[in-house]
Amino acid sequence: MPDPRRAKTCIAVIAGGKLYIVDVGPNSAGAIGLPTDRLSAVFLTHFHSDHIGDLGELNNNSWGMGRTAPLDIYGPPGIERVVAGFSEAYALDQEYRTAFYGPNFDPPQRWRMVAHPVALVGEPTTARDRTGIAFDDGKLKVTAIEVNHSPADPAYGYRFDYQGRSIVISGDTVRHPPLARAARGADVLFHEAQPEHVVKMIETISGEAGDLRVSKNVHGIGALHTTPPDAAAIANDAKVTLLVFYHVTGALNVVGESVFARGVKEVRPTGWLVPRDGTMIELPLRSKEIKVSGAVQ
Repeated sequence: MPDPRRAKTCIAVIAGGKLYIVDVGPNSAGAIGLPTDRLSAVFLTHFHSDHIGDLGELNNNSWGMGRTAPLDIYGPPGIERVVAGFSEAYALDQEYRTAFYGPNFDPPQRWRMVAHPVALVGEPTTARDRTGIAFDDGKLKVTAIEVNHSPADPAYGYRFDYQGRSIVISGDTVRHPPLARAARGADVLFHEAQPEHVVKMIETISGEAGDLRVSKNVHGIGALHTTPPDAAAIANDAKVTLLVFYHVTGALNVVGESVFARGVKEVRPTGWLVPRDGTMIELPLRSKEIKVSGAVQ
């Protein structure tokens, strides 16, 4: 639901002085507020529009800010089509800008996006329990984790490990026990969350108001997502220190945290938060400390 204070799904990860982005939903490219000239790679969890809509803008913006190399885009099979589509859509824009500024100011070869399909190890199983190395430069390792967001299939979460600290980003998924195993011992788990009672409220109110399209659009989508209490249970099973809800369904300018997170405290009394855009979570090296700053609900 629209919330003027929130962009669509996007998480920035900073490690070793480099910037990595996981998903880049609409309105997120201009809201990142970070030095995009240091952008090293983008990881897409799946290809729903609310996770990819600003990919072209992010590529253009980081190129214009002085990114020094083509942009690597990692994701499930199908990433080639997504990258090719955005590249073609923005190709004329790139030509116009190069013609205006000259090829030495923003070299056109740096504008390119390079698709990297991430393969999982082994044959598909009904449990959707495979993983695969998406990226490893000897310092930062990013592991793709198979999750269940059918019919968006395959869909991935990602685990980032850097010098003893780790975060896991769920992507969109139903409650998925293999994710808990892959996230075991991480410092922070960013888990999507969709409260069924809020979605049902939206469906009922829109239906009573005669807005049958909205009512139909939200009907049954809980089958694709995880409730906040179930996300808390996954965090408990994974033994993570901090759970951060994201991909929040229900505009929090209307639906407050207490309504959104109903039932969470019974499962996980502490060690969780509902962030706002701009929330920063810092994991100092050689430490177990977790620092949270910026806007929190």
